Amino acid sequence: MWTLSGGGGILRIACIQMDIIPGAVQFNLNRSIEFMDSIMDKKPDIICLPELFTTGYCLVEAKELAEPIPGHTTHLLSQKSREMGCFLIGGSILEQGDNSIYNTAVIFDRAGRIRAKYRKMHLFAPFDEPKYLTPGDRTIIVETEWGKVSVVICYDLRFPELFTELFATGVKIVFVVAEFPHPRLTDWKTLLMARAMDNRIYVIGVNRVGKDEKSSFFGHTLIVSPSGEIIDEMGEEEGVLMVDVDLDQVAKFL
Repeated sequence: MWTLSGGGGILRIACIQMDIIPGAVQFNLNRSIEFMDSIMDKKPDIICLPELFTTGYCLVEAKELAEPIPGHTTHLLSQKSREMGCFLIGGSILEQGDNSIYNTAVIFDRAGRIRAKYRKMHLFAPFDEPKYLTPGDRTIIVETEWGKVSVVICYDLRFPELFTELFATGVKIVFVVAEFPHPRLTDWKTLLMARAMDNRIYVIGVNRVGKDEKSSFFGHTLIVSPSGEIIDEMGEEEGVLMVDVDLDQVAKFL
């Protein structure tokens, strides 16, 4: 769906906004695949899922729910990205490392290969992440046909230096996978717009909907242009937000 021009062109993005049943890994994974199947004929170039989309914030059970990368979930996501011929940001999952558990986002290419994994650097104390998880220590960049792409996770959004670092390396688009809860909707929208406007890049926020025992999640998955304008936005319903963005617009704002 892209036309190349110095790494730019038109990119079709599909953001999946879904409810997440706490701890129900296979159910949530199957649900995400249903959403992807529903847009196969739309031929997206890149699909993005929300944070911890297979488990939700079941951190008390993190040891039981965490899995290695590669593992069961990444194997199925790899198959799906290869089948659909698109890049896929597998939201994030609980990753079992050698001696630690991480909140990790994985990026697959069109051939289903894992191109990078990003471990959440800033853990969110109100959700007990520091108690159960280990923070990551670096950002990631993936070279694609349309330019450099990156991903950060939820609370990372509040740290502008991450986006400044990514912008300095030539990143054109940053995905923010999240479980942002009520009453922080104003924070969510304002921060996404600020990060886009500060760095003159596209910023894509992909949030969940639904409830768990502690929180209610508002969704409002949205796409922000390099000028800080919201191009399109969902409400609090499940569904898919699909938008074509022009990566050549990034250069116009530099």
